[in-house]
Amino acid sequence: MRKSLTLSWRFLTSKLHRPLPLNRRESQQLLTRLNDSFNRNLDRQYPQSLGDSDHSPDHHIKSLLKSPLFAKQRPQHVSTRAIGATQNVPVLRDMMFAVEEPVEYLKQQVAAGTANMDTAKLALDSQMKKALVSASLDPKECMKVAEIGSLVVNWLWSSGQYERMDFIKDRLFTARLMPFLVAEGQYKPVWEWLQRSCNRISPMKEALLSYPKSIGVMLKALLRSEVTYGQGLESAIQLFVTYNKSMRFSSHISNVVAQRISAAAGAYLMWEFASQGASANLGDRAIDDLELSIDHWATGHMVAPYQALIDLSHPRAPNASRALKWISVIEASDGHVAKGNRPGNVRIGLKTVEVLLAQGSTKEAARVMKVLQILFAAEVGSNKEMPNSNQSEEEATLRSLNLLLST
Repeated sequence: MRKSLTLSWRFLTSKLHRPLPLNRRESQQLLTRLNDSFNRNLDRQYPQSLGDSDHSPDHHIKSLLKSPLFAKQRPQHVSTRAIGATQNVPVLRDMMFAVEEPVEYLKQQVAAGTANMDTAKLALDSQMKKALVSASLDPKECMKVAEIGSLVVNWLWSSGQYERMDFIKDRLFTARLMPFLVAEGQYKPVWEWLQRSCNRISPMKEALLSYPKSIGVMLKALLRSEVTYGQGLESAIQLFVTYNKSMRFSSHISNVVAQRISAAAGAYLMWEFASQGASANLGDRAIDDLELSIDHWATGHMVAPYQALIDLSHPRAPNASRALKWISVIEASDGHVAKGNRPGNVRIGLKTVEVLLAQGSTKEAARVMKVLQILFAAEVGSNKEMPNSNQSEEEATLRSLNLLLST
């Protein structure tokens, strides 16, 4: 009986704890499995691309050693009087330290294991304010030197959030992080987040507009940061075109969801192009790429006005032809087609008037102004009396233009 119990015990323990390899062949098989497992994990954390020198075990180990978890911890600034303060709400002294030394503050929080989205956003916001008021460095250089963007990425990786991708839904966090990553030239993690977040959109998430919109917020933040702290508008357009191409070849999302993701970013680039005008110094290729992208993110009646805006804002040869056609469509529908974006259509109308005046088409400019006053009185702030039929055509034209300039 005792012998049978012993045999049963050995049998069960062998099931729970496999014996060590007994010979050289089994040892070699175990080593091979360990190497394969390590390489799979390396590929997942550092996807390899053409000419990518960072894809190596050496880079993997360095990224681990850079983690703030290995940093030397300084004494924490904890107020004993902060009765009722929770772990997620910094006490007053911590708040002051975060404002004065945001990078060190975040490093301490990460090393102590108390970092979260709130502390990260506080550190990013404080560092941005320091960069904007820096007397010795321009904002971009100050942001680059701080390397807080890389610090946050390492924290996301070491805490497991990089893999889970939950932070995508925190739109304020991604909007604050993007400028630092662009200033530091850290585009790789952003592209990976955009690609992986799109791949994770299930049919159920397609019905929930919030998730695609969160991806769109991150994309728009990337482009805005590229314009302000990166290589400028032309580079931002190329990033947008590249992203749209990758979306077209993706089998994970529908065209409708792709439009939802890209719409805000595309509209931002259009209005940024219109506002910069000739100062943007864009090449014809970039302008053509921007126009061709419209079909991928604009829908319905919004395609024509954005195409008109391209012509109106061309830095070398502005043209009002398509804008006049669009305004005629608005007039014929009594403003119905413009109800989805009334302020935007008013801006297009005013831009049309500006171009027509520059080209000497005063009467046509007055006609456009009259349409704006009738259909968009609230937006242009014009409740003034319109020219009457007793006025001469020339007087009516001048009166309409004066109304335009006075609003």
